[in-house]
Amino acid sequence: MRRSLLVKTLALASLALMALVIGCGSDTAMITFVSEVDGDAEIFVIDPDSGISTPLTDNRSSDRNPIWSPDGKLVAYVSDESGDLEINLVDRNGKLVERLTNIPGDDEAPLWSPNGEDLAFISHQDGNAEVYLLPMDSGKAIRITAKDPDDMLGDWSPDGVWLAFSRRGPSEERGLWLRNPDGVNLVHLTEENDFDPRWSPDGKHIVFVRVTDGNSDLYLASRLKDGTWQDDVQLTRLTQHEEDDLGAAWSPDSNTIAFVSFRDGNGEIYIMEEDGSRQLRLTTNEADDLEPVWSPNGGRMVFVSHLYGPGEIFIMDDDGGNQRRLTTNGAEDHSPDW
Repeated sequence: MRRSLLVKTLALASLALMALVIGCGSDTAMITFVSEVDGDAEIFVIDPDSGISTPLTDNRSSDRNPIWSPDGKLVAYVSDESGDLEINLVDRNGKLVERLTNIPGDDEAPLWSPNGEDLAFISHQDGNAEVYLLPMDSGKAIRITAKDPDDMLGDWSPDGVWLAFSRRGPSEERGLWLRNPDGVNLVHLTEENDFDPRWSPDGKHIVFVRVTDGNSDLYLASRLKDGTWQDDVQLTRLTQHEEDDLGAAWSPDSNTIAFVSFRDGNGEIYIMEEDGSRQLRLTTNEADDLEPVWSPNGGRMVFVSHLYGPGEIFIMDDDGGNQRRLTTNGAEDHSPDW
């Protein structure tokens, strides 16, 4: 039986009373994630201390890729309820559900601007994957890239001036790109098989994955001056192993990078300094541990572990201590966002 709206509302009200702070400004902020406990993918929130989880969506479609708005009041996500993939919006109480895109072709990978006024996403409405921008005040999507190779969205710069994305295709097209959200300036930052750019919170670096001869390693693009990203960018290789290193996530203070490494025979979560030094393994088991996400104050980390079979949401301290399982439903739980 599906949960009624009344039950969901009462449960969320109880959660609000239990949490000292629910907004995204503290370490007690709620975690959103995807669970398939009801047989299809739904968006949930979970309290990181009590482990109490509550659904935000409850339908027969597949809802995925949740991401909190900067103020912690809304969650953007991807749903196939209309037949193709569209960007939807739900408030943190699960009461308001709004469809943001209504365009033929799949829309995916929503990404909030730092001020919460715009939502970048990837749309296939033109036959290939392009970057679009949706101003929340107008609701009218604007295309800001226009090339045949597929684009993959990466990250906003902390000041909201740039959008980083990657592109496949021939050498003159592939690699990392930067684009002003107003669609004016365009910078071809790298020209190799690079993807998943993640901006440091202080705006000085971009960590990304480079694939060479089938192997993934982490690199850093650093701005040497306070000028634009067109000038004086230095590339540093951070990892160098025969197995893949990927899935990088910056700590809020920009000093530490969490990442997933397969150097131990399975996926484990590591941390390292921003220059690649002091690489430290945080998880130690024979199952895959994936998708690390820092808490807002950097004191803890949420991740997905397959220690008990299907993916479950786990939490640990920033040094790997106090590892604890948050979900215990036997279904696939994944895609956490704090």
